[in-house]
Amino acid sequence: MMKKRLAAILVIILLFSQWNFGPGFTNEVQAAGIEADTDIITSVTMAVYNKDGQTVTDAVYEQGSKVQLDYTWALQDGHSYKAGDTFTFKLPEQFKLFNDIGPLPLVIGGNEVGYFVVKEATHETVMTFNDYIETHAGVHGTIQVKTEFDKQTITGSTKQEIVFPINGGPYVVTVNFKPNTTSLIEKSGTPAGYNAKNIDWTLQVNKSLKSITNAVISDPMPAGLGDPANIKVYELKVNLDGTATQGPLLDSSQYTANVVDGVLDIQFVASPITGAYEITYTTEITDRNVTSFVNTGTLKGDNQSAVSASATVNVQYGEPLEKEVTKYDPASQTISWAIKYNYNEKSIAQSKAWVKDLFDDAHKLVDGSIKVYPVTLDLSGKETKGAELSASDYTVTTASDTGKNGFQLNFKNAVSSAYKIEYQTKAADRVDGDQTIHNTVTSDTHTDNAEQNTHQVIINKNKGAVDYLNKTVEWEIIINDDKYDMYDVVLKDSFTQGGLKFIPGTLVIKNSSGNVVPASEYEVIYTTPVKENNGFEVKFDGPITEKHTITYKTEFNNDWLNYDWRDPAKAASFINKGEIYWKESAISTDVLTRTDSATFNPRDEAKNNGFKNGSYNAITKEITWIIGVNYNGKTIANAEVVDTLPAGDGQVLVKDSVKVLNMEIGTNGDPKQGTSVNESEYTITEGNPLRVKFNNSITKPYYIVFKTTLDGQLIDTTFNNTAKLLDGVKAESKVLKASVNVPKSGEYVHKEGTQSGGKINWKININRNQSVVKKAKLTDEPSGNQILLADSFHLFSTKVAVNGDISKSTELAKGTDYTLDITTDDDTGKQTFVLSFTKDIDTAYILEYQSLIVANNGDKVTNTVKLEGENVKVVSKETSEEVIVGVSSGSGTGDGTRKILTVKKVDETNPSKLLSGATFELYRLSGTDRALVKTIVTGTEGTAVFKNLWAGKYILIETAAPAGYILDSTEHPVTLDSDTTLDFKNKLMATATPAPTATPVPTVKPTPTPTTAPTATPTPTTAPTTIPTTAPTTIPTTAPTTAPTPVPTPVTTETPVIPWTPTTPSSTPTSVPGVIVTSEPSPTPGVTTAPTPEATATPAATSTPAVEPTTEPTAVPSEPAATSTPVVKQETTTEEVPIEGEIPLGGIPSIGEQPAHGKVTFTDNGKWIYTPDPGFIGKDKFTIIVTDEDGNEEETEIEIIVEEIPLGTVTDEPGNGKGKGNKSAILPQTGEESPLPLYLAGAALVILGLVLTRKFKRAKP
Repeated sequence: MMKKRLAAILVIILLFSQWNFGPGFTNEVQAAGIEADTDIITSVTMAVYNKDGQTVTDAVYEQGSKVQLDYTWALQDGHSYKAGDTFTFKLPEQFKLFNDIGPLPLVIGGNEVGYFVVKEATHETVMTFNDYIETHAGVHGTIQVKTEFDKQTITGSTKQEIVFPINGGPYVVTVNFKPNTTSLIEKSGTPAGYNAKNIDWTLQVNKSLKSITNAVISDPMPAGLGDPANIKVYELKVNLDGTATQGPLLDSSQYTANVVDGVLDIQFVASPITGAYEITYTTEITDRNVTSFVNTGTLKGDNQSAVSASATVNVQYGEPLEKEVTKYDPASQTISWAIKYNYNEKSIAQSKAWVKDLFDDAHKLVDGSIKVYPVTLDLSGKETKGAELSASDYTVTTASDTGKNGFQLNFKNAVSSAYKIEYQTKAADRVDGDQTIHNTVTSDTHTDNAEQNTHQVIINKNKGAVDYLNKTVEWEIIINDDKYDMYDVVLKDSFTQGGLKFIPGTLVIKNSSGNVVPASEYEVIYTTPVKENNGFEVKFDGPITEKHTITYKTEFNNDWLNYDWRDPAKAASFINKGEIYWKESAISTDVLTRTDSATFNPRDEAKNNGFKNGSYNAITKEITWIIGVNYNGKTIANAEVVDTLPAGDGQVLVKDSVKVLNMEIGTNGDPKQGTSVNESEYTITEGNPLRVKFNNSITKPYYIVFKTTLDGQLIDTTFNNTAKLLDGVKAESKVLKASVNVPKSGEYVHKEGTQSGGKINWKININRNQSVVKKAKLTDEPSGNQILLADSFHLFSTKVAVNGDISKSTELAKGTDYTLDITTDDDTGKQTFVLSFTKDIDTAYILEYQSLIVANNGDKVTNTVKLEGENVKVVSKETSEEVIVGVSSGSGTGDGTRKILTVKKVDETNPSKLLSGATFELYRLSGTDRALVKTIVTGTEGTAVFKNLWAGKYILIETAAPAGYILDSTEHPVTLDSDTTLDFKNKLMATATPAPTATPVPTVKPTPTPTTAPTATPTPTTAPTTIPTTAPTTIPTTAPTTAPTPVPTPVTTETPVIPWTPTTPSSTPTSVPGVIVTSEPSPTPGVTTAPTPEATATPAATSTPAVEPTTEPTAVPSEPAATSTPVVKQETTTEEVPIEGEIPLGGIPSIGEQPAHGKVTFTDNGKWIYTPDPGFIGKDKFTIIVTDEDGNEEETEIEIIVEEIPLGTVTDEPGNGKGKGNKSAILPQTGEESPLPLYLAGAALVILGLVLTRKFKRAKP
């Protein structure tokens, strides 16, 4: 029964626990952003600066002006915010950020209450508070951001609204920008279409939005125009790019417009005007003889001298009379003509509405061909023909003059629109040569001319298709295309320059219908056998009355030409001449003749009997040369190809690279490589020249392919090659030439740079042409407004593509493959680095590094780089790159002048004593980045002077103390806005005093073990085996021994020496990390030095070896120190919320293991800041390694737990007297532990209770 009750009670207790601590019933929260609770920004001020850095007081700003934003913020008293809580807000998108800003401290009255960062990518500003806000009221301050207006984001109208979210609602600032124009007045005009009768004028005034008092606009009308009409004034909306759009119509009560003696005068009622306006009006063209009008408008005011703008309007009128040829038909020898009449659309009386047209009497009017069409002209003057005008509306009579035929056309009515008159003329007789037909048209007021060249079509000769494989060309001869009767027709064909050979079986004759004329109707006469350069005749048996087309083929061969085609001044070409003989009638005795010719210009490969080309392979540094020889397939008995490389250009024949291949040629002449030729058919003689001799006679074309290498050479030029084909000593080709351009030839160094936040990423391409350069040395001179980041230098080998493009490959080892020396001029602060290759280079490299920007916004950051080395000549090539930087900051860079920082090193107790030998490193800060500016050692005057520094934030670190003094390894923030002197005091190292002598205990006799030097171990755990008796002690080392030494030895350490105090020892020694002690000899042997300052009531005694002192103590190695185990610390934060902690002291800190899911940085006030990656929830870790001056390292592991931000819970607060409480959100608090273990434990106990209950029931009898 008791067991049942116990089980029931246990279940009730567990259920109660679950009820109270289960999900949904407790406030399990983590700190979230304050912005979820309230907006702490109370106000925003904006200061705008001009190019000179002066505050702009006008209401209109320049685009891209520099801006300083001051956000004031305040936390309400009585808040419940904790350390680590954040507040996030966004900078408006209208402001440009060039880089991340911060972390920068939030300081109130010298007290740091947190820090803030501004993110370039998102414009988010995140404020993170520390525990100061938990213990102080009235916490408030200002965040300052220096930026500029973003011209890429701010577009459109010159009037822009910028919204700043602040407490109490959005704060809207209306900003007016100056448009990208200085225009005060612009004038334009547009004629009202083609043959315009009016002009529309526009005046745009004050687009630059200047303030003008008593503005007046005057606009006189030029001659030929009437007074302005339809005058209107509009507001003008001006855009940032200077363009403008018409706004609403301005009420006529806002201005006056008067026209007196042709002068338009407009005055505005309001004064001054600050906006832009558009004025429009229309003028009538009163004189149609004037085609160009110049109109000038003027704007002036009390504070504005007169400025004018002019516009020229050219009115386009159609011609009153114009003549043109619309078509020529050689076969019919017909010309089509057109007369454009009254295209200026004037009103013409009927008596003057006529045209007269005369043309050469070699032509006659084609009967019935005259037609008249009305014409409509659009705004651009393009014509549209209407329906043909009835012949009853005009009359046509014959007109003539000496050597002229023609007609006159009279309109029967007055004319006010445009007309087109079309007609045709035809040759009066057969055209047997070239001639020109002239035509003149006249109206009542104007005259115009036109002409047409005509030519004979009795015979016409053309070249047809070419077959390069079979070396043939087709020809075409067209006769009697004008279809006259021709008798006793004979066609003679000849080859005037030779080179051709008639192929009889190819001749075909067709009539005008395309049908083949039977061979019985003509005879082909030629010599048999057919010989080269001999022509042929075609004799027709009867008359021909229609067009005939004769086609045939010839062979072509350069050797048949009647001149030497190898002559460089001549080119092989083939001329074919045709002559026709005929009579005009069967009884005529007169023989008429006409001639025509055609020319065949073959491909260059055929003209030269070969070709040559080459290509460069950047991977192998080899040129592949290709020679095509005997392209025309000549028969050559003793064929030999001779290829000569230019002397001194560095090309070397690649041994055994010569290959001979058959060449295949298509009918279109394109060659391609065929099979390899058996090596027994040719002999190669390598050298310069290269010789390839064919062992037998050749009758076909070949390829010869070989390679030359540029390896080991300077590759800085174009490489040439020549070859020729010989038959013994006789040339059988022209000189075959080719050139190859090597990618990046002559380029030894190329530089480019891009800004990335507060840094510039520099990239130098080295030796992209892959020359061999000995003693290669790269010298780079950055401009003084940047600082080189020594740790950012990375030199890479490259992968080279065939076309010469390079890409990064493996990284080279500094000190092994190259050396890097960075120097800084003490007086100017300018830096230079020299990168020297340890071996000769013969390929391309890529150097990447970064520099920290210390320039002002808009400054030019330049960089000049030079590569020097040796080969067959000294190499020295230089190039430069320029980057215009943008800088965003929260503190600025001062006044742009250089500063001096003087560091004075003195003794702590005697400040007048100047200390030499102290080493200081000065780092420039830029956000979370730092760059080493200079390392200086104090001289005899105890000073280190850093010159030529830009204003801004720095960190000063002492890395080595003067001899005998304690190192001050603290990082000292320095803000330079003027020349600054800092005093640094060092404390002398303490020397251990002799240990008091205690009465020896006979039973305890440890052997004294002398040491040459004491050893410090950060975290020893191994205890000495000797268990001492009660005795006074000095401060122990890791392995304490009693060692007689003549005098104490001072040792420099990174931490102050702990004062020595005698204490009663404990039985087990405990080491003190970081402390180095040199103990003095004890006067009484046998006394043990106690290793720890703790005492025990009853010292444990053990027997030890007897003391055996020696004159020369022998050094015995101290016991091995235990391996250092990293100290582990754990911190907790919430999703996307940074967390900070103290950097361990004792030396120079660095990041050991980087976090896998976030980023960790160091601040200049000795703190680390961890920022989790967006969206990451879980565990992350990183390590911090602190290195003392002796190189000893102590590692601390920081474990970060990133938890999801909860929404919090809602609790009832006291009501308002109406019986109901108000709901209010509780701000998540930092540090509240998760009740998850309670959930799990409770669930386990419930299950256990149920199991026990079941067990008890079963056990019941």
